Amino acid sequence: MKKRFRLSSIFLTMLLLAFSFLTGCQSSETNGENDSKANSDSDGPIELTMFVDQTFWPLKEWSGKIPEEITKRTGIKLKVQVATDGQQLPLMISSGDLPDMVFTSSQFQTMSNSEISYTWDELIDKYNIKDFEIDPMARVLNEGEDGKLYSVKNGFTSPEDFKNTPAALGNVPSFALRPDILKELGNPKIESLDDLVDVFRQVKENYPDMIPLVMNPNAIGQYFRVNFGVPYQGWVEVGGNVDYYINHPKQYDYYMFMNKLYREGLITAENFTWNEPNKAKELIINGQAFSINNLNAVPTINNEIKAAGKDFEIAQQTKLVGENPGLFADSSGWSGTFITKNSKNPEAAIKFLQFMNSEEGQKLGLWGIEGEHWTMDKSLEEGGYPVFTFDSQDAVEQQKLGVVWWGLLADNGIYEQVQRYVPDSPTSQAMIDAKQYVNSDPMLGAVNPPAGSDAQVIKANIDNMITNEQSKIYLAKSEAEAKKAYESMMKTAEDIGLSKLEDYANKRYEEVVKRYNEVK
Repeated sequence: MKKRFRLSSIFLTMLLLAFSFLTGCQSSETNGENDSKANSDSDGPIELTMFVDQTFWPLKEWSGKIPEEITKRTGIKLKVQVATDGQQLPLMISSGDLPDMVFTSSQFQTMSNSEISYTWDELIDKYNIKDFEIDPMARVLNEGEDGKLYSVKNGFTSPEDFKNTPAALGNVPSFALRPDILKELGNPKIESLDDLVDVFRQVKENYPDMIPLVMNPNAIGQYFRVNFGVPYQGWVEVGGNVDYYINHPKQYDYYMFMNKLYREGLITAENFTWNEPNKAKELIINGQAFSINNLNAVPTINNEIKAAGKDFEIAQQTKLVGENPGLFADSSGWSGTFITKNSKNPEAAIKFLQFMNSEEGQKLGLWGIEGEHWTMDKSLEEGGYPVFTFDSQDAVEQQKLGVVWWGLLADNGIYEQVQRYVPDSPTSQAMIDAKQYVNSDPMLGAVNPPAGSDAQVIKANIDNMITNEQSKIYLAKSEAEAKKAYESMMKTAEDIGLSKLEDYANKRYEEVVKRYNEVK
């Protein structure tokens, strides 16, 4: 069920009369293409300032085909400032020096404050914004501590929408290898983890100067955790209880597997000391490694291999090979756009978000202009997907057009996920295979404790401890030593307060479910 926000007929009449008195013959009502357009003067579009609290954000200016088209359809353009570090926004908040809008993840809870930001509801009501629908689950997952809605995190997708949209693809940790080397080994089958380990052993024996497996330090073991059916972050429901990911009962099997890879020389101790995420990729490009556990971007790596003048490529494996694979989707979203109390034109800001949240705005921001950048393929087996006229997965092309990135300001997950779909590509095939193993419960994404709380401190201390202690499991010299290191790590987690943290999470989960049942 969707909730719509409307003014009472009496208040609407009063608002329109007052508006007419102030602006003469100017009308606040629009229709057709101009429904989402904010009032602007004859000098051009309304300019709103936006701070993007993501240091990696590649688009520093509101330029390119897509931003220009968004401005054409809304009458609004953005003056963008991208964060230089993680402390910039907190300092801006404390000083009160905020722009019209802020897009943030780390400061989402802080920005959800009536002294800092407008609630979406009050602006929707005040300016009679029609057809601005907010999913009730998204509402519950994003409410501030005062129960009001200041923003909705992008990337949230209801489990039903994800399941019922065949071309909507979630993420799966990438594992890719050298098919030319595999061919030289006689193309041995890889249908289980045991098969994969045997291939690693053959690589070590036949190519002693080549590392069988390298891992992006930000994705250590993620591919293997998925194959063991255990989460690599967040929360999971086990036996009716909400547990922190490290407490999943199959984590032990995962750690013992990783230790075996190390003891057999199939991964290196140095891999666990790398801080630079591109180190593993460099070894692949230089021909010093056979396979890589990465976050994604296999096509990008192949482009870099080609640019380096090498005569090989890597190929992503398209099937999970564990006995009981599993991916745990507990995310309630990523970053949200806030309209600050400093905004010089909150009406234009809320109308901008209305457009970007709409189907038209999401397709434009995430896919491009229909007929110019994409056309819809309505094949029944895939349920429909865009066929792009450019390389939609190429980061350079995305930045040149300004596509995808600005669409993330307000996407509901589905259109961004469908954007990833490329028929017959190994990456899409891997995501399609993984989709059958997804366990989705966005309610779990709402149990993360608020900043500064006792539970948050416990969680942070456990996370830091795991980072430091799990390497002792990975690099143990025997299975017995690895088991002892695992047991020690779990005991330390309990001493820090793992049970207390999970007690908090279970109580919070019950509250969120109850609240959702009230509003849906």
